[in-house]
Amino acid sequence: MTIEMIIVLAILAFMVVMLLTRIIPYGVTAMICCVAFVLTGVCDLSTAFSGLSNSTTIMVATMIVVASALGKTSLVHRLRGTITNLQGKQGIFLVVALYGITIALSQLMGQIACLSIMLLFVQTLDEKSSISPARMLFAVACINTIWTAKIPIGMGATMPGTINSFYQGMVGPEDLLAITDYFKAGILPAIVGTVYCILCYKLIPSGKIDNSQVKDVKETEALSRRDEIITFLVFFLVMGGFMLSKQLGSDVTNVLPAAGVLILILTKVLSVKEAVSTLTSDMVWMIAGMTVMSSVLGSTGVGDLIGNTVLNILGSNPSGLFVSIVFCVVTTILTNFLSNMGTMALMCPIAAATAQAGGMNVKAVVLVAAVSSWFAIAMPTGCAGAMMAFGIGNHNAFKVMKFTLPLVLLLMISLIIGVNLFFPIYN
Repeated sequence: MTIEMIIVLAILAFMVVMLLTRIIPYGVTAMICCVAFVLTGVCDLSTAFSGLSNSTTIMVATMIVVASALGKTSLVHRLRGTITNLQGKQGIFLVVALYGITIALSQLMGQIACLSIMLLFVQTLDEKSSISPARMLFAVACINTIWTAKIPIGMGATMPGTINSFYQGMVGPEDLLAITDYFKAGILPAIVGTVYCILCYKLIPSGKIDNSQVKDVKETEALSRRDEIITFLVFFLVMGGFMLSKQLGSDVTNVLPAAGVLILILTKVLSVKEAVSTLTSDMVWMIAGMTVMSSVLGSTGVGDLIGNTVLNILGSNPSGLFVSIVFCVVTTILTNFLSNMGTMALMCPIAAATAQAGGMNVKAVVLVAAVSSWFAIAMPTGCAGAMMAFGIGNHNAFKVMKFTLPLVLLLMISLIIGVNLFFPIYN
């Protein structure tokens, strides 16, 4: 092992601790690592900060802006209106309707925004009924966690690029995710989890919502019809480009969201301030830094070292089923006690390195880690949605396990089946 590899491993260890504990923001952690690479001589300045101009970073950052504009359209307001029309409904119809609206909102906005909207309605439910506020808040939080960014529209269109940024410097372009790959791997557990939540929501303890933790949700002003038409045209232009990526080429495809953002700014659908605040968000800095980290792991040989180490632990010639089970179980455990995005950023490079070392399908192993990073509903520490569900709903993690443990187990089993169906571990 060289001095350079030891330095990279030390910086990687720092990154792992920071990602999993979130003592400092993800983006700051990533930039600290980039600075450390320069100061220790691992790479020069231009290489250390090349992630800021990387095509994946540009695509994801600008696509987030386009997705945020889509979230301001009448789609959200119509969904809110649908919720209002559900007042007085009861039984399984109400449960299914709540889940359907949650799934739709989960493609247009982040977890906190989605659950804040759903909370406005569940607060009005009868505390004495089987569909009580605390019970349904937890149920919709599960649905939100299962479905967040799963469908490749809105926020879902950015997820494959985000995952790619975690390991793209270690592999060739053929091993990077296409826009529909995350959807293919995650659709079976999403469907299975939804059916379980429909049939078994009564297993969730029925408590009382803690109103002291409920914050008012401001109603955002709907876009004008002109702005809405422009937003939809930009969105369909970008999505059409993604679907024709083979014909257009990666450069054209990746720059289309940037072109879309410029159109939204020039037509005054979005202000420059709104666009810039999103383009410089913590998530974008994290993606830029993780892109450099994955490149350094590949160029210094540390990625191969990690891959071979994990492969030695798995044993010689492990079966594809065994590999998918190990990565699914380890990631699911981690993500329920630590941050789900931090867990994803940690496990995806390890998955890629292991797959390369063992001659496996890199996409398959990475997808197991990426999808299972969102099975973060069994503990309040897992994700923002879990924190809201446990905190506002006054739920005890151990008492609610009669619902969450079977759910997580079903999600894991269906993910392993789905990945091996669409992406065999060994091609």
